[in-house]
Amino acid sequence: MRRIIGHGGAVPVPSDFPAPERINAVAELPIGELRQAWSEAWDAPPPKGARRRLLVLGVAWKWQAAIHGGLPKPLERRLAALRGGAVDGAASARAAIPRLMPGARLIRVWKGERHEVQVTGTGYFWRGQSWKSLSAIARAITGCPRNGPAFFGLRDGDAP
Repeated sequence: MRRIIGHGGAVPVPSDFPAPERINAVAELPIGELRQAWSEAWDAPPPKGARRRLLVLGVAWKWQAAIHGGLPKPLERRLAALRGGAVDGAASARAAIPRLMPGARLIRVWKGERHEVQVTGTGYFWRGQSWKSLSAIARAITGCPRNGPAFFGLRDGDAP
């Protein structure tokens, strides 16, 4: 059983306490005690300048995740790759490329000519043809081997 500090001293908050009641208890804490609850929940101090609502939501989410489970592992890996970290040792370079949804359009101007690529469910569509990879399209545009995601600006840094 964990305890949080409240107006009347320490308030017991058992792990099996229903989430809505736990959230309500957190919402009533003074800001100093809310910051302490954040520190305990996240094992880190709250962000500087964080407003009360963020603190309440952050603590409530953390408690709910402890009860019902956190984010799915694939989403945790994806988020780690996006922030440049790694979960379980390493993030693949492929995970650093944003996942493109069908219907998205990639536009690149090369030597004064505008090239628009549409993302499909199975690959890409450019100039009336289906393509399996962006690198193949980049090669067709430039006439030399290119990294397609980098060419279309999907990797860190400027496109060549």
